[in-house]
Amino acid sequence: MRQRLSAITAACVAAVIALGCGTVATATTAGADPDGGNGGKAAKGLCAPGVPIGPEGEKFYDPPSPLPKGNHGDLIWARRVDAPKGSSACRILYRSTLQTGKPVAVSGIVAWPDAPAPRTGRNVVAWAHGTVGGPRQCAPSAVPNPATDLVGYYTYDSPWGIDVGVPALTPFLASGDVVVGTDYQGLGTPGVHQYTVAVTETNNVLDSVRAARQITATHANRKAAVLGWSQGGGAAAFIAQNYRAYTPETQMVGIAALAPAANLGPDFRGLVLPGPTDATSASHNAALRTNVYRGFLAAYPELKATDVLKPAGLQALSGDGVACIEHFADVIQNNVGNVGQLDTLFQPLTVVPEVWHQRFSENTAGLVASVAPILVMQGTADTVINPNSTDEYVKRACSFNKPVEYTKYQGATHQTIPNVAEPEYLGWIADRFAGRPAPSNCA
Repeated sequence: MRQRLSAITAACVAAVIALGCGTVATATTAGADPDGGNGGKAAKGLCAPGVPIGPEGEKFYDPPSPLPKGNHGDLIWARRVDAPKGSSACRILYRSTLQTGKPVAVSGIVAWPDAPAPRTGRNVVAWAHGTVGGPRQCAPSAVPNPATDLVGYYTYDSPWGIDVGVPALTPFLASGDVVVGTDYQGLGTPGVHQYTVAVTETNNVLDSVRAARQITATHANRKAAVLGWSQGGGAAAFIAQNYRAYTPETQMVGIAALAPAANLGPDFRGLVLPGPTDATSASHNAALRTNVYRGFLAAYPELKATDVLKPAGLQALSGDGVACIEHFADVIQNNVGNVGQLDTLFQPLTVVPEVWHQRFSENTAGLVASVAPILVMQGTADTVINPNSTDEYVKRACSFNKPVEYTKYQGATHQTIPNVAEPEYLGWIADRFAGRPAPSNCA
């Protein structure tokens, strides 16, 4: 897997070689004792007492075959990683399921405060990350120090080829919350990532909450909230609808969705008014569209690639399994976008068979009532998730007379929305944990 991980960036390679992509070489931050505490008597890399220690480096992401018997959400193994001051963190591997019910291994991270837990235990915030691409090496937990506040790809601070970390991680930890973040199936672990396949993604997020509770050191209770962005925002919207059927023991207090990918059905019929654009957004959105097709082809065997992709698009489809999303988008921009040939990739939406549209509709959020309060945050200058698409999702969600709070941030982009909306979702999630009534501004 060394080659797979090395594709993130050259900088990541250097860090992976230095740190072993999972080995804590030095305890540079509180909660990062390489011997797992206990005065150095515990085994190196121990996450918490009673939790099997996962292998070092890339082997961490290769699960046992066959998978250990158990239930979805059961931990397979874990390994300690560096954490923000005053907290502990681990990389985790746990059981989950695909939309068919097939068991799979999924990776991720969990972090929790070192301070004594309250008598009622700690609330859990589940992070559902945005699009990073299709290949295994794009897993956010695969970098040497994944338990960090969000480091966006489009910042001078990032050495990575993807977005890494969790928005507001340190404020959540300071509030006493446990934070868990899934990589989703097929990112990190084997298998083709079922991108935007709602049931698979929601299962992976909900099972990460179960996995966090299995680490007794977290003192996690049954209350949970989900914070999702883009791809993860769409998953969060579905969790608001179906979590009781899959993890009935979880008390889901609220769903906060940043620029959610929640409108696939209308989007893929070409029924939504155009949104903001920039010089590269058409190629970037072509990369996302290819990623959707690849995920659906993996999930639904009756679908055919030639129904949606032309020969040049089939070639691009193979590249979607090699490059993380920004690299992939740059390749599309260079190869076809710069010469005005994006139309050589895709079959027109008007000729896409109805069987594809049926699957897009199944993965469109807001068609049934939510069983948890929802907060939606959308930037008006977003060139990735069309604000008009988010408007449509919110209108559907509001039609069931359930609490939905919708905030538009003037001038915010897809990349800036996690930062500019941070005060709102921090306060909103804290209020839901406190049991305060959820606001709603549905018309």
